[in-house]
Parts: sequence; C-alpha cells; structure tokens
Amino acid sequence: MTQTSDIFFPTDEIEKTFLNCIWRITDFDSNKRKEIILPKGTVEIIFNFSDNISYFNPSSQVKKKLPLVFMNGINFKPFELYKTGRQAFLGIQLNGIGLRLLFNISAHEAKNNIYDGKNVCVHLHSLAEQLYAEQSFSQQVAMILTWIRKKMPLSNHQFPIQRVQKLLHLNFAHDLTVKKMSHEICLSDRQLRRFSHEWLGMNTEAFMLYQKYLRCLHSLHHANQTLTTIGLEAGYYDQSHFIREFKSFTNLTPKQYKEANTGLPGHIFV
Repeated sequence: MTQTSDIFFPTDEIEKTFLNCIWRITDFDSNKRKEIILPKGTVEIIFNFSDNISYFNPSSQVKKKLPLVFMNGINFKPFELYKTGRQAFLGIQLNGIGLRLLFNISAHEAKNNIYDGKNVCVHLHSLAEQLYAEQSFSQQVAMILTWIRKKMPLSNHQFPIQRVQKLLHLNFAHDLTVKKMSHEICLSDRQLRRFSHEWLGMNTEAFMLYQKYLRCLHSLHHANQTLTTIGLEAGYYDQSHFIREFKSFTNLTPKQYKEANTGLPGHIFV
C-alpha cells in the first residue's frame, strides 16, 4: 500500500457552518514526485509531518520548503508540491467563515499563497506537536475539535455567518446578478462588494465566477454527464465560454482535467 487517507465530516450543525472537513493523507509512492493542487475555494490549515516537501507557485515563481504548519489560502490559480520521500499531511479545511472566526483574518488577506503557521497563530505549533505524537486519526480529530471549540467566538458573528451561508447556497447557474444577490441578503450593491471582499476573499463578480467553476469541478468527478451538459447546468451557454473560464482557474481544459482524474477533486498527481 503506497497511500492511505482518512476524512472526517462534522456532524454538529454549528461546526458545519465553518468547517468542511478534517483529513489525513500519507503517501509512500516515490514515483509520484509532483502534485498539482487546483483552486478549491477553501482555506486549509495543514500539519506537515512529511520527510521533505517543497511548494511552488507558478504565478509568482516562488518556491520554498513547507514548514511544520502552514495555511493554504483561497487560491485562484494552481500551485505545485514537490516531494522527496514520504508525504504525510493532516489538514483542517475551512471556509471564509472559519478563517475569520478562528484567526480573525479576512479572506482577502489569505489568498494565492502559503503562509507559515507561526505567523497565523502562535498556538498552532504546540498543537502540531500533540497531533504528531498521536497515531489514531479519531483521536487527532478529537484534539482538533477541542482546540477549535475553545477558540471559536461564534456569538459575535451570527449575523454575517447567516449572510455568508446564504451566499454560498445561491444558485449561480440561473442568471444571477449582483443586484439579485444584494436583494437576497438585504445589502446594497456597495455593501455586498465590501462584505464579499472581507468574508469570501474576492469581489462579487469574481465570487459568482468562482462558484460556477467549483460546480463544474465537482460535476467532473461526481456526475456521469457529458462536458456539454456539465457546462450548461453550471450556466455556461456555449462550450467555448465553459472551456475558457475553467482554464482560467486550472490552466487545463475540462477534457484535460477529466482525463487526469485521480479520484481526489482538485488534485493531480504527476
């Protein structure tokens, strides 16, 4: 066995609002030296227990060795991981709500880059040491949830949380406009743009495009449909538009991505 993985999805209704999942992956396959990670619309706190992993951002041409704990912000372009030896990651996958509530960082401050955990929260390194000493995934999950629950000031942010949730669940395939979005969450267009920038990490128009792309990314994995149908259901009315928008996020056409399907959405192993 070269790769093992575990995943936990929250069952608590409050935690579901900001925590997507907790995951763990260990990979011993020395032949697959490179991993391309596509934009996934999430923020991840990752505990790096690997032998030697480097990060490369093609957009900025920055390459650096990954620290013990790092935060991967909301990305708009792919980035790459290069490994020599065993890869072992334990990750907390959040949305923009979780980023703000856990670390008081707005989504637009944490995008298109990797951030050293010590610059995000001084307590993450001590948590990493505790997690490294525990081999059981269920116990690691319990430790992470305990840490989150002690740190999370939910009561101060109930109203914006409700607005973010409403935005995330809008149907972006049916001629949604900024004006319609503003009406849905009871904000002016200007207030919505400011709110979107702070909580979602992008302006309102970019958010609509991003959500359509994410729907296609999900459908390419989980729907037994033609590329034409996937594009139409996401709101792209012709193939050229679908291909162009998808490629703007991934540097791949939908067909190229589907052919490179690894079973893990947003990840390509080379």
